[in-house]
Amino acid sequence: MKSSVAGRLVIGIDPGLASTGYGIVAFRSNRLVYVAHGVIKTSPESIHQDRLLIIFRELNAVLDTYAPFEAGMETLYFAKNVSSAMSVAEARGVVTLALALRGIPLGEYTPHGIKQAVVGIARADKKQVQESVRLLLGLPEIPKPDHAADALAAAITRINTAIFTLPGV
Repeated sequence: MKSSVAGRLVIGIDPGLASTGYGIVAFRSNRLVYVAHGVIKTSPESIHQDRLLIIFRELNAVLDTYAPFEAGMETLYFAKNVSSAMSVAEARGVVTLALALRGIPLGEYTPHGIKQAVVGIARADKKQVQESVRLLLGLPEIPKPDHAADALAAAITRINTAIFTLPGV
């Protein structure tokens, strides 16, 4: 599915070293259209650099399959666990590199910004965000796992907040 055929095709990404969620959403005829979601998993038994390489390679395979025109991702916020935050930051770097190498514009959004764009309430809880994603995309159930649902929320946020122009226009 190519962006020119699908309208606006957006990938949302929820980066993490153990699980990087992705969600693909199209925007056609003023409607959000669910395309796909999933998770790239890495094993804690693998060496660190190999885990980052797995994220890079598998994300590139997703980008090859769907050819999104733009991307959305949540900004990194400081967590209590510094080592966990560092791993997420490294995964974010790998994702950002993969997108940059393809010239895919990336919008980065605060957690409150995503909640506001998806639910309409900046302090919404995780369940409200997941239910809003389900409703907005017309899905029979909340997308699983959580990382994929969060990635779909990032894609919806990109669609709802970004000014869109076609290349060369």
